[in-house]
Amino acid sequence: MVPQIWLWLVLSLCVGCFSVSGDIYEDRRAYKRAVFAIETGRLREFRRLREELGDYVLKPYLDFYEARRRISSLDTSTATKLREQWKETPIEQRFFRLWLGTQARRGRWSRYLEYYEPSGDVEAQCYYLRALYRDGQREEALSQVSTLWKVGASQPKPCDPLFEAWISSGGITDEIAWERLQLALEANSVTLAKYLLRFFSSSVSRVARAFYDVHVRPSTIRNINKFSDDPYGRQAILHGLLRYARREPSKAMAMWQRYRTKYTFAGYQVQHIEENLLVELSRYGNDVAPALPRYSAEVLEVLADQTTRTRNYADLVKWIRAMPSSYRETPKWRYWYGKALIDLGDLGGEDVLNELASQRTYYGFLAALLMNSEPALNQTQLSPDSANGLALRSLPGVRRMSELYAVGDLSNARREYLYLFDGLEGKLRPTLVLFLVEMGWFDQAVVTANRAELHDLLDVRFPIPFIDTFRRHAFETSIPLPVLFAISRQESVFDPSAISPKGARGVMQLMPKTAQATADKIREKPPDLDALMDPLVNIRLGAHYLAELMTRYEANRAVAVAAYNAGPTRVDEWLRRFSGIETVAWIEQIPLHETRSYVKNVLAGCHVYSQLLGKPLPVLEAHERLVPSLRD
Repeated sequence: MVPQIWLWLVLSLCVGCFSVSGDIYEDRRAYKRAVFAIETGRLREFRRLREELGDYVLKPYLDFYEARRRISSLDTSTATKLREQWKETPIEQRFFRLWLGTQARRGRWSRYLEYYEPSGDVEAQCYYLRALYRDGQREEALSQVSTLWKVGASQPKPCDPLFEAWISSGGITDEIAWERLQLALEANSVTLAKYLLRFFSSSVSRVARAFYDVHVRPSTIRNINKFSDDPYGRQAILHGLLRYARREPSKAMAMWQRYRTKYTFAGYQVQHIEENLLVELSRYGNDVAPALPRYSAEVLEVLADQTTRTRNYADLVKWIRAMPSSYRETPKWRYWYGKALIDLGDLGGEDVLNELASQRTYYGFLAALLMNSEPALNQTQLSPDSANGLALRSLPGVRRMSELYAVGDLSNARREYLYLFDGLEGKLRPTLVLFLVEMGWFDQAVVTANRAELHDLLDVRFPIPFIDTFRRHAFETSIPLPVLFAISRQESVFDPSAISPKGARGVMQLMPKTAQATADKIREKPPDLDALMDPLVNIRLGAHYLAELMTRYEANRAVAVAAYNAGPTRVDEWLRRFSGIETVAWIEQIPLHETRSYVKNVLAGCHVYSQLLGKPLPVLEAHERLVPSLRD
């Protein structure tokens, strides 16, 4: 059967399950005009449009937007009625938090205390303690402040008056200040850490400054006399050594030998620092032979990873057998254990790999490749159920979610989805998956299939949107079509509106500078930020950029995909560190966990897509078995 045809057949058999009124298009247009009217202050037009919408399912959102405009003037009675009106919708708590926050900002502390409901919202907690303080319960309020203060990031501005009162009352001690300094440095919140230096007593101030200095300039650790031999000083030393080891692991290990003879570290600190220094040494390609009193699971993994690149399979078996079962039984170590046994002539490795090959995972596909067996897809299909379709479509939350999606309000559509899913009957969750696919909300359909544990529903979990665009640019760039799909699925799950925290945009999550450079190379006009959200533009430039990487790395998908995620500069460095080894072993040596997982997921996804598209590709082809050598 043509890939994914069955899914559309299911939907066609369920015609009417998700049908809507013929007037719905006009309702959607009127709703969008009403939203625009209230956003621009045209209240008379807004109220007229609102009335014309009758019982349209999104009218509660119009009421919410109107109430939000005058939220500071809403009295308790009106706010309570509105909250009751929006009960069992995500609007209820959203409105209540806004209204309650307004009471605090207006100084209505008694009202805030009366209606406050505990939550994980830090700003709300700070307002609550300020209300307690204003109500005369000062001791009770101040006793709870340290928990809010001791975090590794700056807290919201409304917390400042509370913190000032607590500090003035003598709430900060060296121990409390040190704890927050440590948290700030661990989170790399350097500005906050520098601010915290003012809170230490004269006896601790010097070592706190040394702690800060060694974080921002790790080479400071070479000044062995900078640190005191006390609990604070020793903690600063350990932190600095590990920071220094990220760039200079061999020098950090040499410095550690000097510090160990001069300072009185506890046994657990010695174990901790030596384990972590070994990890950093290994990441730089150094062979390590630790002399520790015991091997932690983390060190055993380092030793085992080391032997995957040196092909010392006798030691690899030894290290894997020494691991706790929670590590040893993972797909990764089962694969390497089976591979090592076979290399050593132990046929028991075949049993290990044959069992692993029955699983649809990256390592399952590798095992199947090694055993020359057919990789397992374990695919299942949904059966249509018109009764469940009608039951789902009748739910107000589903109706609101689908309409919000239809009018382009993805933020509120996602709020409705999250509110809906946890309370949804288990039997309706597969039907929800089908509904999301019919809507074209592919990323949410994938999320829902995973949350509903429908892991074998491959035609949903591996969608093929924008097929003509992908097909064209796969042909144009000679990139295998499954590779483009697998990368796009991993990057954005095909969401054209996706924007990463770092600014990558669109279906293939291109950074603007990368997109502009690629456009220049293929002699096209550089796209602006809006154009990058267009799948036609994004996929074209993403395909050309990937083609450039594939050429650079001799068509080795694993290496090119790593460069797509982490950048060519890093990948070139990793190739120099680990040259001439098997690609499967090279992937295990990638220092960045994010990139290591990314490469495995894309290779596995590429294999699944190749099967679904009827163009089977092995997880690694023959020319990809070894990583390429860098050209000068």
